[in-house]
Amino acid sequence: MRAVLFDAARLNAAAQLHVAHDMRRLCAVRSVTPKLGGFNLLPHRQRKARLARRRCLVAWAAAALAGCVAVAALAGYQAFERARLDAQRESVEQALAQLAAPLAEHAGLLQARDQQRADAARAKRLTEPLTYLRDLLDALSFEPGDGVLLQQLRQREHETELVATSRAHIDSAQWLKRLGAIRGVKGAEMSESHHASPRTNADGGAAGSIEFGARLHWEDATKNVAANALSAGSPKAGADYRGGSK
Repeated sequence: MRAVLFDAARLNAAAQLHVAHDMRRLCAVRSVTPKLGGFNLLPHRQRKARLARRRCLVAWAAAALAGCVAVAALAGYQAFERARLDAQRESVEQALAQLAAPLAEHAGLLQARDQQRADAARAKRLTEPLTYLRDLLDALSFEPGDGVLLQQLRQREHETELVATSRAHIDSAQWLKRLGAIRGVKGAEMSESHHASPRTNADGGAAGSIEFGARLHWEDATKNVAANALSAGSPKAGADYRGGSK
């Protein structure tokens, strides 16, 4: 009986001791807890955040500085280029001012040359009918005639009209063929043919003769017609002849 009581007493004492120990531990925890409220367990996070903000500010400042430097460099380059172009323009203007008189003289010489060429071409165009007339008169002066009597000759810029009398149609055809062989004649044709009037016979034609008209077309007739259209107001170069020949 005493042994049982002794063991129970010992167990009660151990339990009380353990409870007292737990109570002391709880009190110790309660006393320490308020002191841990303001302590930062991870201080490196705030330091890294401050360093990151500082790096961002430095990067922004460097970017702003670089932009300002680039803008200043561009403005300086544009000003330099503007000054260089202005200097070149002034130099070119001075050179052109010095060349103004020679250029004006050159332009005047070119204009005079063009005018001279135009005058030469116009003179050639106007003298061509006279050249044709001279060749025709030379040919008529050596033409035997063979019974053909020239009554009228009219020279124009691009053709010659002839009126003559002959004894027969074959004589007029052969005479016209020989005239068509003259240098510069492009074509020869007979425009009309009829018996000569009594007045023509009285002027020197044989009785029963045939009066015919002929037309000689000279080279470059189309060119001369176009030139005439351009210079319609100028007097025409022409010659009329009336009389007889062989």
